[in-house]
Amino acid sequence: MEPWDVTIVGGGVLGTSFAYWLAARYEGRIAVLEKEANVAAHTSRRNTGVVHRPFYLDPQARRVFARCAQVAYGMWKGYAERRRLPWRPIGTFEVATRPEGVGRLDKYFGWGLANGMGEDELQVLTAAEVRRHEPNVRSHGAIWSKTDTAVDYESFTKSVREDAEAAGARFLLGSEVAAVDVKADHLEVRFAAPDADLVYVDPRRRIRARISQGAEPLRTRFLLNCAGGNSIDLAHRLGVGLEYTDLHFRGEYWEIDPASHFLASRNIYTVPRHPDLPFLDPHWIIRADGRREIGPNAVPVAGPYTYRGFGNPSEIPHKIFESPLRNKLRLLVNPDFLTLAAEEWASSISKRVMTKRAREFLPALKEDNLIRPGTAGVRASVVDRRGIFMKEAIELAGPHSYHITNYNSPGATGAPAYAAWTVLRLARSGLLDHLKPRATKRPGPWDFDAVTAAIEAPAAPPSEAMVAVAGTGPKQP
Repeated sequence: MEPWDVTIVGGGVLGTSFAYWLAARYEGRIAVLEKEANVAAHTSRRNTGVVHRPFYLDPQARRVFARCAQVAYGMWKGYAERRRLPWRPIGTFEVATRPEGVGRLDKYFGWGLANGMGEDELQVLTAAEVRRHEPNVRSHGAIWSKTDTAVDYESFTKSVREDAEAAGARFLLGSEVAAVDVKADHLEVRFAAPDADLVYVDPRRRIRARISQGAEPLRTRFLLNCAGGNSIDLAHRLGVGLEYTDLHFRGEYWEIDPASHFLASRNIYTVPRHPDLPFLDPHWIIRADGRREIGPNAVPVAGPYTYRGFGNPSEIPHKIFESPLRNKLRLLVNPDFLTLAAEEWASSISKRVMTKRAREFLPALKEDNLIRPGTAGVRASVVDRRGIFMKEAIELAGPHSYHITNYNSPGATGAPAYAAWTVLRLARSGLLDHLKPRATKRPGPWDFDAVTAAIEAPAAPPSEAMVAVAGTGPKQP
């Protein structure tokens, strides 16, 4: 079989966005390998379902991801309208539950403006003002991000898949990568069940075709690793990123009794106490379908798909002692990490503990209000040789490949913008020279040039952003 020009591993919102941009801009054979029977089977449907505005992202230290989140807000908003997908503006209060957190609110306001948000989208509130808007919430103040929106990222991803297929990409489902062999001018991808068929589904034409692989590997000229929780493992198979390891943390939510939905009409987050650790203080989330959930904790688990329990007991020692071991050994002497990990584990087995933690900002919440387990997702966090959790996405070039791991922020919010910007950089670096650009632009939901130009545009300095007039910041595409 003729080699694929680009093979993307991972059918989440990020991998699917890459498939769309590559197929829309280039002629060639673009494939997506997804181990499940459909796209968005894991993180892309198990996240909080919020389009986050970038007020919490430092416009200097985290400039690219802040700009991607800002640009993608306009992309998703227009896309939801055109495709009739759920789009429920909720707004978010990020509240200071301690006096020392109040100073962070003004900093967030400046960051939001510097990242392109308008003054009409952000407001710093006193404790009394918080209570006027949300009578059951207690705090020392809050920042109100008025345009945070509840969506269904699973439906977004499936719709983008249709656009990618219309542009010529093919999604090969049920294909779990087991090994990758490096050849002179291509890679050979071997599957966990080498005699299993790959399934290609074209929903527009209602065609379901079986592409028999037999024992033959899939050959590709270039591989793009968007495998989420398995991305570090895949990179290691190609000898890339050996200085990093990862740990998996399951975040669990509890669903709130509908009779208690009145407790808050917006998302309620808290200013993080330990921003350098991957533990999220509990927050109140409103889903696109109106459900309320409270959580999460962050329970260490064996693997990226351990949504219940702690995983296969045999996998846990393997995960702890896998190479490079010293990354985790250094982490395990961090007293803050050990203390918080114990707290998170306790809240995973006790509804009472979770309720107690949430009462810090929602004192009227009762244990009986938590009626059943809600959404659970697993976050893969990368640890470097210093035993420090990496905050940003990590990009690594490998043999005939490019690897994106630790893509936790801006997550699903920024995925279509981040994918476009990365495709532009891959093209500039020559890694896509084997592809032929399309002579004419294909019609599609977004304009590549407008998206990438908005990301690369100079950011407004924080001092200027503080006095900017609403509506004069960077325009959304």
